[in-house]
Amino acid sequence: MMPPLTTVPVLALELSVPIACDPGRDCFVQNYVDIDPGKTVLTVDCGQASYDSHKGTDFRVLNTKVEKDVLAAAPGRVKALRQDMPDRLVRTKEDRAAVRDKECGNGLVIIHGDGWETQYCHMRQGTLSVSVGDEVERGQPLGKVGFSGLAAFPHVHLSVRKDGKTVDPFLGTAEKSAERVAACAATETATLPGGSLWDGEASGLLQDAGGALVETGFAGKPVKSLDLETDSKVPPASNAPALVFFARLINLKKGDRVALELVGPEGTIAVSDGKPLESNKAQWVTFAGRKTPQGGWPKGTYSGEAVLWRDGNALMRRSTRFELDN
Repeated sequence: MMPPLTTVPVLALELSVPIACDPGRDCFVQNYVDIDPGKTVLTVDCGQASYDSHKGTDFRVLNTKVEKDVLAAAPGRVKALRQDMPDRLVRTKEDRAAVRDKECGNGLVIIHGDGWETQYCHMRQGTLSVSVGDEVERGQPLGKVGFSGLAAFPHVHLSVRKDGKTVDPFLGTAEKSAERVAACAATETATLPGGSLWDGEASGLLQDAGGALVETGFAGKPVKSLDLETDSKVPPASNAPALVFFARLINLKKGDRVALELVGPEGTIAVSDGKPLESNKAQWVTFAGRKTPQGGWPKGTYSGEAVLWRDGNALMRRSTRFELDN
């Protein structure tokens, strides 16, 4: 039988970000808790940056080659863990079937006292650095971000529970979910209530719910989402099949438009105004470019700019460049 926790039981848990990264720069919140008990997807911001019955907050990194520490979001004791499942991105029905009843993949559960517990999922195989019964401190590394279990992208999924009930950390109690659903039904811009469990300003972690431009770059041929998730794109080169500038975004809304411009040392190479999206998109990859001309691309500076347009306004933009010297 385990000895009692030495941490003081708390009436309200205080959480820090469960990943060693700079949110909004090299990690992003892909999915939030679905607070609607029915088939409708609804998140705390009255949006839909989630999927049906999702019970946690997903902090994603750019690709499967990125290794970031998963951190304890609060002090407590390790209750259970698993770390023997392989890392692989789920792409098919067969992939989903292979992880049935083990959708969390590699991860652990930490108890914090007074009925609170947190669960960490999809960690990298063989990287967990704690054992059942260990007491951990806030911010202590627990292992690495991975893509085990039911994971279509590399991330750590953080679930929060109080007395066995799922708690959205942006709301603070399970009971507030029903209140929030009613508030969102009354108005699409309901004021966010107080009571967040995050130890910093919660609004910063909610920004990605409204869309985020997570990556821009260059490649030597058209790119697909899987190329970027696995960091396996063809690099740009003077004699590559083509030169493209790409942008990857998350949590886009119906009607959004992504404009791209690619410029080389001799002027504009490609421009795309982008078509308005016909539906919401959890992830979206777009690119603009041209086939390589005879003789290859000239040496010099190449730049690209991506702009996310929403309701006639430039919501966000990012520029990047590279030097072609081969």
